[in-house]
Amino acid sequence: MEPNKQQASTGQASVLFIGNDLMFQSKISSACRQAGMSLGVIRNPKVLGDVSISGASISGDSTGGSADEAGVPRLIVVDLGLANLDLAEVLASGRQIWPTTKWLGYGAHVQADRLDSATELGLDVVLTRGQFDRDMVRVLQGFAGEGFAGS
Repeated sequence: MEPNKQQASTGQASVLFIGNDLMFQSKISSACRQAGMSLGVIRNPKVLGDVSISGASISGDSTGGSADEAGVPRLIVVDLGLANLDLAEVLASGRQIWPTTKWLGYGAHVQADRLDSATELGLDVVLTRGQFDRDMVRVLQGFAGEGFAGS
């Protein structure tokens, strides 16, 4: 499959990005390639519940590694600054679909309440946008090797 073509299922992506910032998505895509991982994208978190039925809402870059043998992404990255994000709902839906997948949330350092809320809701790793941007490849490599313990 060529990069940026619509993917049929999440089984083709080892990292699933929930966000709509195209510039940051490009950085994540590049970092995924460097880490040997592939990227799928969900722009509207409200469709997450439909993903288990159809991958039509997921687009992605199929270069790099894939999800595990069961089609489960290794990591879901959530932009905590996404407008109208109901993180509790997204997390509940996502964990129902992929209970073993790790979750990473990132957001602006000035939105400490969102970062704290993400931690309280149980995301595996919560970083400021600057931390994630600076250490993105290392963070993704850690998840690719299942050795990342947080920052």
